[in-house]
Amino acid sequence: MLLDPGAEADHLSAALRALAPVPVDPAPIIRTALPFYGASLGGMEALARAWHRAHPAASVDEVLALADTLWARAVREEMVLAAMLVERRPDAREACGLRRFDRWGALLDNWETTDNLGGRVVGPWAAASPAARLGTLETLARRRHPWLRRLALVGCVYLGRRPDAAVWWPRVTGIVLDLAGDREAAIPKAISWVLRAHTGQCPVEV
Repeated sequence: MLLDPGAEADHLSAALRALAPVPVDPAPIIRTALPFYGASLGGMEALARAWHRAHPAASVDEVLALADTLWARAVREEMVLAAMLVERRPDAREACGLRRFDRWGALLDNWETTDNLGGRVVGPWAAASPAARLGTLETLARRRHPWLRRLALVGCVYLGRRPDAAVWWPRVTGIVLDLAGDREAAIPKAISWVLRAHTGQCPVEV
């Protein structure tokens, strides 16, 4: 029987609210217009693990449909949980691509959600096949939406963890230089992460 993504999302949404029964003001933590329950990342990680344990036979399409449904609700916890669910299924992560990143990225408005998506999905996805996927990061880096540009940089961080990082450094450099004057979405801080990540593998080039 196919999983109903709406019903599963409703169940997970209720569980998220139970993790933080008193909603919090996100202003002291992050600047966002997204609804914000106040659940901890640890609690959300446990919920993602529990869901996968309860649904070991879920297909890639089912996992992605659930993640898409959660993300589209545009609630901080539900978006981060969507990224966690995909992260825990590498085959689902491998099925992602520019179209989904653009669709999900349209709802980004803060560093925390952007960095969770970049660190859990986009970065590992790009690092798994740089030759085929660096072009996607280059495309994201040219988007008008500033948080998509930051997403591209967070993705580049993961290329620096590959032993052949020096091979990809010239193209990463192109992204960094294109965004060097960008002051939106904390771009300079993300650039510093890219530089530090690559210093270990290719210090001379950096």
